[in-house]
Order: sequence, then C-alpha cells, then structure tokens
Amino acid sequence: MQNLKRAKGSVMLTPVKSVKAQTEQEKQRDRAFNDLYSKAVSKVRQPIKYFSTS
Repeated sequence: MQNLKRAKGSVMLTPVKSVKAQTEQEKQRDRAFNDLYSKAVSKVRQPIKYFSTS
C-alpha cells in the first residue's frame, strides 16, 4: 500500500472495523466518527465497484 501511495499519489480508503480490545466506553466515544467515515467511504466505493464489474 505504501508503494502505491508513493508511486501514484493515491490512498486506499476502507470502512472502519471494530477493535476487539476496546472498552465499551471507547467504542461509544468513537462510534459517531466511525459511522460517518464508513458511510462516506462506502458512498465513494459503490460507484467504483459498479464500473469495475461492468
């Protein structure tokens, strides 16, 4: 991934996955950011996936 970033100037975005070692308090604190970020990434990835499967 780092080679792609250096060579092409691109970054791979993926939805946030939960961390098993987090406490419930940490999960609640991070939930709003993670939900918004994951939703934004999904909206960008859907059109790309559509074109790559056509």
